[in-house]
Amino acid sequence: MKGVVVHSNRVRDHVVNKTNNTLYLNKFFIMRPCTNFKPKLIKSFENRNFDILFFEKYRDLNRLKQGKELMDLFKISKKKIVTMKYGKYNKKIITDLANNSKFIIYFSFYDTGAIGLKEIQNYGVIAFTHQKDLVINETSFYIPELASLDNLKLASEKILYIIDTISKKAPNTTLIAKKNQLINKCENALIDLCNNL
Repeated sequence: MKGVVVHSNRVRDHVVNKTNNTLYLNKFFIMRPCTNFKPKLIKSFENRNFDILFFEKYRDLNRLKQGKELMDLFKISKKKIVTMKYGKYNKKIITDLANNSKFIIYFSFYDTGAIGLKEIQNYGVIAFTHQKDLVINETSFYIPELASLDNLKLASEKILYIIDTISKKAPNTTLIAKKNQLINKCENALIDLCNNL
């Protein structure tokens, strides 16, 4: 075998540990997840209906209780929140919600590539995640407390502070979308792969 292509160091480490194959660590190549999806219409920050899109995915760990707790904390803030659950949406729903949301909290346990998140980011949505490998500089934020079992109040406080700070500036969603599209494009994934060979 020449090598195994994975989307992140986290996925590589998970596969190596699960298969007990630390001897083959050098056979793993990192290739970023990608999408060439470029929306034609990007709504302005001010014209979006929802402050927060709360995306839930409990594929590997059941964090429903923490998800509910987090939602309750955000509801107190009076922010307009809409939820999206993994496997319960289609292209039309993702398009409508992405172009009408200012921020996304990606509450996923876990993702290998998160193509859905990348497509949402390509609409100029600013992301919060506890998965460091999903963070794009300037347009998303790493909030490790989101992975906590009992420290979600701190996660919500950090997120709300960032949301309030950014919202006062009314950022240019078209510019954010372009930055995300540039990083997320599949040409970069191919470059990653070639650089690792």
